[in-house]
Amino acid sequence: MELLITGLIAFTVSILSGMLGLGGAVILIPAYLYIPGFFGLTGLDVKSISGMTSLQVLFSSLVGMMFHRKRGAVDKRLVFAMGIPITAASLAGAMFSKSVASGTIIAIFGIMAIVGVVFVFMKKESPGEELPAEFSFNMPGAIAIAAAVGFFGGMVGAPGAFLLAPLMMTVLKIPTRITIGSTLGIVCCSAFAASVGKLWTGQVPYLPTAVAVASSIPGVLLGSSLSHRLPTKQLRLVLGLLIGAVAAQMLYRALTS
Repeated sequence: MELLITGLIAFTVSILSGMLGLGGAVILIPAYLYIPGFFGLTGLDVKSISGMTSLQVLFSSLVGMMFHRKRGAVDKRLVFAMGIPITAASLAGAMFSKSVASGTIIAIFGIMAIVGVVFVFMKKESPGEELPAEFSFNMPGAIAIAAAVGFFGGMVGAPGAFLLAPLMMTVLKIPTRITIGSTLGIVCCSAFAASVGKLWTGQVPYLPTAVAVASSIPGVLLGSSLSHRLPTKQLRLVLGLLIGAVAAQMLYRALTS
């Protein structure tokens, strides 16, 4: 029963992952924490969930990035400029998380999500928003954002796309569709580092993780297809509401635990 629920969660969340450019951890972590309890199941502890989520996000973001790349929505400059620092910072955060209390990890997750939703709603539509032929961005700013998001994302087992994407759209002024596709590439780098850290410190439950990874692949392909059929304004609205709802729930859990 637990494995069935894990697979259903992974598939459903991966649809949103491919559609919005999220690794999916912003939804996966609270879903894996709370949903098993509704069926009378114990479920996994938050550190095991963060380890499982890291590996699931790694594979789903890789598949999603490949799909968006075929549609011309992945910028290699962004992926490399932000992927390298976020990878190193995520590894450091994942290793450091071993000595951090579960309640603290949940609180960090909630705070990151709140910051993300604020930036999502700050984004304004601009001309040539769909898939511009070329655009520029601040390289030092991109590196700094990636490093900061990567460290805290590595701690919670979430590569940080729910914060990274809003910052890319508002601070770096990256078009929405390019942000969605490129974020999956950056998240793939980050998730790889976080996965290594979680595996190294023994925080990954192997059987549930295998089920989650297998179930996430068809979901992320479906979501990526939907992403290119929806207007960018609707994509940002869904992203903001989604992150906001999860942030409120996670902070409530941190304050009442």
